[in-house]
Formats: sequence, structure tokens, C-alpha cells
Amino acid sequence: MKKLLSLLIVLHLSFIILQAQTNHFVPPLPEMSYAGVVDKSKFDGDRWSYMEAGSKNAPVIICLHGLGGSSADWRYQLNDLSDTYHVIAWNAPGYMLSDGLKTETPNGKDFADALADFLNAQKLDKVYLVGNSFGSLVAQSFAYYYPERVNKLVLLGVFASRKWPKELKVSQINFRKSQVADGGYAFANKRVEALLGPNPSPELVEVARKGMRGVHPKYFLNTCNGLMEAEDCLPEIIATKVTMPVLIIDGAEDKITPIAMHADVLKKELKNVRLEVLQGVGHLPHIENYKEVNKLVRAFIN
Repeated sequence: MKKLLSLLIVLHLSFIILQAQTNHFVPPLPEMSYAGVVDKSKFDGDRWSYMEAGSKNAPVIICLHGLGGSSADWRYQLNDLSDTYHVIAWNAPGYMLSDGLKTETPNGKDFADALADFLNAQKLDKVYLVGNSFGSLVAQSFAYYYPERVNKLVLLGVFASRKWPKELKVSQINFRKSQVADGGYAFANKRVEALLGPNPSPELVEVARKGMRGVHPKYFLNTCNGLMEAEDCLPEIIATKVTMPVLIIDGAEDKITPIAMHADVLKKELKNVRLEVLQGVGHLPHIENYKEVNKLVRAFIN
């Protein structure tokens, strides 16, 4: 009887530990906010959408999502960092309810000018930038074209621009077209696990998937074009003006932008940069290991 009781206790404790490992805390999102586009000549409409949390008198952190993401990706930063900072998560042009850019092949300058318009709409001068993947390229581009408006950069799952051979551009665009062929909602059901580290919990997968629900196929493909046209923001070019402190946080299991091809390239070029690698994490460190990311961001900004 005692052996059976001991076995039941061990099984119960094992269940609690396993549940703690698999359950992923999911804080609520703030409601969507809106602002008017300032330079309407460059946009298909006149509206920015975004989420925000924290005191408007606090230092401002702008969070920039990835290619297949949205402001919803930043729920852990909106929930946690807003005790000290005014956290604003934009929706890039053409994402969620932000109106898209007119150009179908935006380059680094177009992305930088778009972010400048967003900040102007918010009446913000100088900010901290936190960008993931495509958002990290927007951050780099903005820091290059508007260095006076950036305090520090945090780049997650970082994307380093490069020169793309024509045949590789074509294959990439065809691949991206296949991803959104069935629409934005169906897109979020495809390959989301590829963004994450090994053995993600169902809750983690769903959080990542929710951030992808706002993708608009047309503007998603325009942004893909932009990633391959941003040769004005190659690492060696960026390094000439991006002299503010830069923190790169990458996942050791990132298959989308592997460290050797992206983070290491930027680290070699930039003069004031630090690289932190998180074990067991994929392309979305701010979701997968938000506690460590938020801790690193706080320490870096402070």
C-alpha cells in the first residue's frame, strides 16, 4: 500500500512538472489603437493601427513585428515592459488595419520613411526600437536614415540584408506566393512550427499563430519583395551610421534566419553590438522565452 501511495505521489508530481513545462502563459492584448497617416502620398490609405500599453510619459519602446506577424506578437512586452516604458507595437504598412504602401517593391528607405511617418503621427521624436526578423530590418533601416531619432536598437531573430541573385528572388517569391495562396487566415495554419524551437507547447504555437492572422496576402508579398530589394541597407552600409548601442538576441534553433548567415554578419560589421544566444529557442525569442528577452531588454535600455 505504501509503495502504491509513493508511486501515486511521484506520478502526481511528475504531472504537475510536465504541466508547468507545457503550459504557456498568455496575457491579454490591449485594444487596437489608430492614428492618421501623415504623408498620404506614399500610402494606399490614411490609417495606422497599433497596440500600446504603459504611461505616455515614460520612455518609448517601438516594437516591430516580423514578415508574417503583427502587433499581437508583442503581447508579452506590452504586458510586462509597460510597467516602466510606453510600449507601442505597430502594424507595418498593409498589416492588420494599417494601410499599405503604394510601391510594390519597397526598399530600406521606404520602410524607414514609413516608420518615420508612424512616429510623426504619434508625435514621437526619439525612441528605443525592438524589431523581430523583417522588423529588425525596418529598425536597421530607420537607424541608418534617421540615426538622430534612435536611442538604442534591440534586434531579435535578426535579418541581415544581402544581394539576392535573380533566380533566388524568383524562387523566394514563388515560395511566399504558395504560403498565402489560400488566404491570410489559412496562412497562419501553415509552417508556424518552423518559426519555433523544438517541441513547442500547443499554447505557444497558438500564440504565434494568432500573431499571423492579420496578414494580407498582397502586402505580405510586397514586403517579401522589399526584403530582397533593401540593398540600400546592407550590413556594411548600415554600419557607417548605426553607431548607437545594438543588442542582438537570437535563438540557437533559428531556422529562418540562422545566426551564421545573419547575426554573425551584422556583429562583424557593427561597432557597438552585443549578441545574446538563447538555447532551445527558434525565430521568435520574444514569444518563446519572453522572460529572458524582457530581462535583457530592461538591462540593455537601463
